[in-house]
Amino acid sequence: MRHITTLCSLLACCAIHAGVTPTNVAQIVARSTGGTVSTIFKNTKKIYYINAQERIKTETLEAARRKMETLLKTPIEMKSGTFAFPKPTIEGELSLYVIDREDFPISLVAPEGRWAFVNVAPLTKGRGKKPQFLEARVKKEMARIACILFGNMGSSYKRNLMSFLSSAEDLDSFDSDNIPIDSLMRCSHYLLTLGVKPYRRVSYRKACEEGWAPAPTNDIQRVIWEETRQLPTKPIKIEFDPAKGK
Repeated sequence: MRHITTLCSLLACCAIHAGVTPTNVAQIVARSTGGTVSTIFKNTKKIYYINAQERIKTETLEAARRKMETLLKTPIEMKSGTFAFPKPTIEGELSLYVIDREDFPISLVAPEGRWAFVNVAPLTKGRGKKPQFLEARVKKEMARIACILFGNMGSSYKRNLMSFLSSAEDLDSFDSDNIPIDSLMRCSHYLLTLGVKPYRRVSYRKACEEGWAPAPTNDIQRVIWEETRQLPTKPIKIEFDPAKGK
C-alpha cells in the first residue's frame, strides 16, 4: 500500500498547483488502483445478532445489523435461535439477542457472559403500538445495546443514543439509530482486543495480485484484472553457482 500512499501524496501536491479538486484526485487514484475492495480476515472472531422472536420482521433486524456492520466496518452475522435465560448459548465471540418477553425489561447486557438482549415486548407500549414507532424503537435500542456490549458506555457528545435513557418513550426523541463517532471508536478498540477484526480494505489491483479479487465491474478494473492475470504465477528460481560465488 506504500506506493499508493506515495501516489496520493504526489497527486495532491500537483493538485494544489493545478487547481485540481480532491474529487478529481480521487478519480485519478481510482483509475490507477481500480478503487478499493474488502475482505474478511480469516482468523477474525465473529459477532452474531440472534433473532429469537416473531413480532418484528426479519428485514427490520437485518437493516439494524447491516447499519452497525457498516458503521464499525466489522462483519456481523445474523441467525435465528432461542433465548435460554440466564445462560443463553453464545454464538461467536459476542451475541446480541432480540427477544419478545412480557416479563423481561427492555434490555439487558451481561458483559461477563458476552451476551445481551433487546426485548421487543416493552417497546410496544404507547406509541410503540404503531408499527413505524415500534420498528424505529427496536433499531435504536439494538444500536444502543450493541454499542454497550461492544465495550462502549457513553459519549462525550451531547444528547445521543448513548445518553442515559429511562423509558421506551426516550427513544422516540431521536431521529435515527445513528451512533456518535467516539462511541464507535471505543467499540472498534474493544472488539480488536477480543480478536474481532474490521474488514481488510485494499486496492482492487492489490486484491488481483493476491488472487482473491471479485470479478471486475468496470473498464478500469477489467484492465487491471487482465494485467495481473498475465503476471507469472510461479516465482523465478535462480540456482546458486558455487563456482561464481553467486
